[in-house]
Amino acid sequence: MVFAWDLVRPQFHAALCLHSSISPNKSLRNTSIIPPRPLQKKYLRLRRRPLSTITAIIDWQSASIEPAFWYSDEIPDFATGDEIYAHAFNLCSQFHTPTVSGPRLMDENLLRPFRYSYRMWKDGAVALRHELIETAQRWKQLGFAGGCLFALLLPSSKKLVDHEKEYRLFVAAQDLRRDLSGLLDTATDGWVPPEEWEGTKAAHRRLFNGALQEVLMTAKFDVDKPVTDEAILGSIWPSDI
Repeated sequence: MVFAWDLVRPQFHAALCLHSSISPNKSLRNTSIIPPRPLQKKYLRLRRRPLSTITAIIDWQSASIEPAFWYSDEIPDFATGDEIYAHAFNLCSQFHTPTVSGPRLMDENLLRPFRYSYRMWKDGAVALRHELIETAQRWKQLGFAGGCLFALLLPSSKKLVDHEKEYRLFVAAQDLRRDLSGLLDTATDGWVPPEEWEGTKAAHRRLFNGALQEVLMTAKFDVDKPVTDEAILGSIWPSDI
């Protein structure tokens, strides 16, 4: 099993110091939110007598005990074939599963900060910071009373320009990952069978060279593009070249 994306760098694209500054207390970062319990109490349901008889095994990962917005993006297969199916699913879910449909119907500007907060290990701190800035700037439009606490932490004009550059690079990295997944016919997480890895690696090299030529040709005409040279392209390329 080979995960091409994860051979060299993690999926996020931000400085390590930025992630450390968000949560400087290492002991807190490594502490479980829910203290671990004995195995027989956590996963197994035992009959009172005799206690050696197992009556059920609980898989907490499939028990939907996480916050509702964790599941709000999950669409069942039967709702993806046609637009009318998706529309019917959205209507029915409002009545049958209101807890899950609520986050799906709420304003995206409200939902995205929560979505990135638990995906920061994957998407990086830049995306979460961007959504917090967007929320702070739209605080009144979203219907909140009073002031936004995060507004006190908004970056200065100079730092805001730097953030916009980092965010555009983040978006470019996500688009690149998606496009490569389609071109190479691989999973979005980069998985390829071991016997196909050498061919996939060679294809990565060919695609990188082609993308680099395009970057160098357009860099002089489009100064706002986040990727302007080989070093930047290599930094967001999701596999070792």
